[in-house]
Amino acid sequence: MTKVITVFGATGIQGGSVIKAILADQSLTKEFSIRGVTRDVSKPNAQALAKQGVDLVTADMNSKESITSAIKGSHTVFLVTNY
Repeated sequence: MTKVITVFGATGIQGGSVIKAILADQSLTKEFSIRGVTRDVSKPNAQALAKQGVDLVTADMNSKESITSAIKGSHTVFLVTNY
């Protein structure tokens, strides 16, 4: 069973770079599955990630319940905020 790494801002510059790096590293892709968190999973950038095997979910950063749901079962979480 692989570990889950949850990456917030999956379609943004920082989160997208983290996902790109994981997908490019064979040892990491064997160890981790990727859960990408974004505001809109229907956008083209999100759909492109889904085609690469990223499990996409939505989360509202103003909702504790939404964030808790997004990270449930995660081994590792990548999150950058400007707060």
